[in-house]
Amino acid sequence: MYFYLTEGCNLACRHCWLAPKFDPEGTREPMLPVELFEAAIREARPLGLDRVKLTGGEPLLHPRFLELLAIVRREELGLTLETNGMLCTPEIAAEIAGFPQRSVSISIDGVDAATHEWVRGVAGSFEMAKQAVRNLVAADTPPQIIMTLMRRNVDQVEAMIDMAKDLGASSLKFNVLQPTARGEKLHKADDALPVAEVINLNRRVDKELS
Repeated sequence: MYFYLTEGCNLACRHCWLAPKFDPEGTREPMLPVELFEAAIREARPLGLDRVKLTGGEPLLHPRFLELLAIVRREELGLTLETNGMLCTPEIAAEIAGFPQRSVSISIDGVDAATHEWVRGVAGSFEMAKQAVRNLVAADTPPQIIMTLMRRNVDQVEAMIDMAKDLGASSLKFNVLQPTARGEKLHKADDALPVAEVINLNRRVDKELS
């Protein structure tokens, strides 16, 4: 079951397919009520629910995030978390490590600050995302890194593979730029890769770089 915990985000990514409102402090935009979250899980549990996915917006902006984790843990559910890493402290990483079944994805869109922060719209976000990966690795939860491919960063694919290995990530996933919300502007500006180029890149990654 997917839960979108907040409509706000502390980044302003050019490619976001949801276009959440920029809310760096997590104080303005609507948050999923804890009571509704708990009620939904209780109703779905007898139907076979065994795992939840927490995303957003930026899920770690939720002011009661640790309470939500406690509910998931109490119900003995697996946890999947998608985050930009800006708020993934060692303490948060330790809480996540308490789940026997867990997976975390961190978005990093380039191998240098200039590229990543051009995409993400906030200075300092590159180093914070890398530190989030390190925090999770230290807590025995090596995350998946997700890179959204576009004209701006496609030449960094091989270097991104090396960086993911160096950071200790569990895997590296490449997403295709979606023509929705903010991503629509990038498509119109020809920043999206043609389908044929994506297919050829996929074959090259599978054959030469895996």
